[in-house]
Amino acid sequence: MMEPPLNLSHFQLVQRAIEYLVSEREQQPSLEQLAQHVGSSPFHLQRLFVAHAGVSPKELLQAMTLQDAKRWLRQSSSTLDTSYAVGLSSTSRLHELFLSVESVSPGEYQRAGAGLTLHWGIFPSLLGPMLLASSPRGLCHASFIEAEESPIALLQHEWPQAQLLHDEAALQATASNLQQRLSGRQPEQRLGILMKGSPFRLQVWQALMRVPVGQTCSYSDLARMIGQPQASRAVAQSVANNALAVLIPCHRVIRQSGELGGYRWGSSRKAALLALERARQDHAELAV
Repeated sequence: MMEPPLNLSHFQLVQRAIEYLVSEREQQPSLEQLAQHVGSSPFHLQRLFVAHAGVSPKELLQAMTLQDAKRWLRQSSSTLDTSYAVGLSSTSRLHELFLSVESVSPGEYQRAGAGLTLHWGIFPSLLGPMLLASSPRGLCHASFIEAEESPIALLQHEWPQAQLLHDEAALQATASNLQQRLSGRQPEQRLGILMKGSPFRLQVWQALMRVPVGQTCSYSDLARMIGQPQASRAVAQSVANNALAVLIPCHRVIRQSGELGGYRWGSSRKAALLALERARQDHAELAV
């Protein structure tokens, strides 16, 4: 399947449609109402939505309806018990994600990026503009950003000693790879990522990457996955400090009660990400 272009106006239209579905899902808006809201024809919106989101607006709305009932969230959490989680501890999950994962060494962590050059840029995405930054060893930052946020300030906070170069051309292939993931498609090439954090945080983030698409876990589940069942609070802090949105899927962590809980980039984005993943899973199962 040919990848749709990184077209800003198309992304903005689909993003507005997703935001409307998230905010108005209790009213169960029709495709015609959705198209009217975003200023498009139903046919054009349907085509763009499927191309960029991997599912139709109706399929996403159905997934969010279930999500609101919290039944599937609770079921997903309960099925991810400790024995199941431990069974996913092999590197096969990382291979399936087509990621090549590296971590900074303790010495590099202390140097805070000294001697390192990072290329950065801002790219459109299905759920809003994203700030990407890449090192010679892989993508080291991927976050949704708001208009008032300073990308330089965000990167300087994480890599205070690194040299920062604005170079969107250098990141174009990475942006396309990430968009394939956001759209639910298998990426064509392996994507390298570089994680920077304490040994504990690295352990939490690596466990997060073993939570399957379409599933969720609680903070206590995640603590058990890393063999530290009493460390739920520290696990929650590690999840909140993740700098690689989508790739390290912190949106898949919910509260024990089944409530969505917080998300560094907004609860609406979290709800949309979970519903998109669930809708794609349901779509794939129906297609078999």
